[in-house]
Amino acid sequence: MNNPRITLVLTTYNRADLLVEALESIGRSIVGDHVVVEVIVVDNNSTDDTATQVERVIARGFPFELRYVFEAEQGLSAARNRGTAEARGSIVVFMDDDQRIAENYLADVELVFEESGAQCVGGPLLYYNATQLPKWLPHLLQYIGQFDAGPVQCDLTPDGELLRGGNMAILKKDLVALGGYDTRLGRRGELLFAKEETDLQERLYAAGGRIAYDPRLIQYHFLRPERYNKNYWRRNRFDWGRTTYQYENRSETVTGGDRLGGVPRWYLRYLLTRDLPRYVKAWANRNAGKRFDRELDIWLRLGRIYEARKLGRSTSPETE
Repeated sequence: MNNPRITLVLTTYNRADLLVEALESIGRSIVGDHVVVEVIVVDNNSTDDTATQVERVIARGFPFELRYVFEAEQGLSAARNRGTAEARGSIVVFMDDDQRIAENYLADVELVFEESGAQCVGGPLLYYNATQLPKWLPHLLQYIGQFDAGPVQCDLTPDGELLRGGNMAILKKDLVALGGYDTRLGRRGELLFAKEETDLQERLYAAGGRIAYDPRLIQYHFLRPERYNKNYWRRNRFDWGRTTYQYENRSETVTGGDRLGGVPRWYLRYLLTRDLPRYVKAWANRNAGKRFDRELDIWLRLGRIYEARKLGRSTSPETE
């Protein structure tokens, strides 16, 4: 068998049913004879029948080489790093278990690298089942689980929007040179941490690399039922506050500063003088969507406060 040019790394954690759908979408890919692809499923400590389902897909016949590996270190970053280490292709494509891939993606991704000259490329990430949404939800989906930078190929810039990690392809040599994903960042089990993708792209920019967006490289995201529930978004914002704090402090040692109970005083000041008054104002206007947005601001602040107290570090006030 020829060495693959493209390795698709599909990370998964306790979503065997969605994983099978993701693999089926990959199996429908249309590629030419010159495009040699391998697919690696990285099981990140699943307790369901993930391994069995992958075996069944292989037994039924799969158009590409399909391998299963188990990664015991919990975390999306660790799983992606394991997939990178296992990859034999010079291009590594990342995909999450709750996504589907466009039929021409694997045929186009190598072409996009050649056309753009970039070290990292990606494209739109769109929900395929976002129907009958409550009024407060649609705008939240614009920055969680979706991304669309328009109809033409373009270079992305460090001060603009960046690719989503669920739809990202990168040259393996560059990913290895960067040291892979930071395992302190990113989702871990049920903890909704993030920022690992932003961190990786910022490090690539700092190393002189380029990142390109192309509308042909489409992946589709499944809007899971829990995202119709406000409690999911409360937890999402709280964990986002925690991971944002970790991200801002990832290269710093413990610092002093004006603190109360281990928490920077300006965090508490922002909570009391900005976040809570905005929430009260939204209630007065009886705008349900705006009210929930302001509630989520509070949850994000509480996440930052929690992590600051836990880690005992502080940063300068953000520009808000």
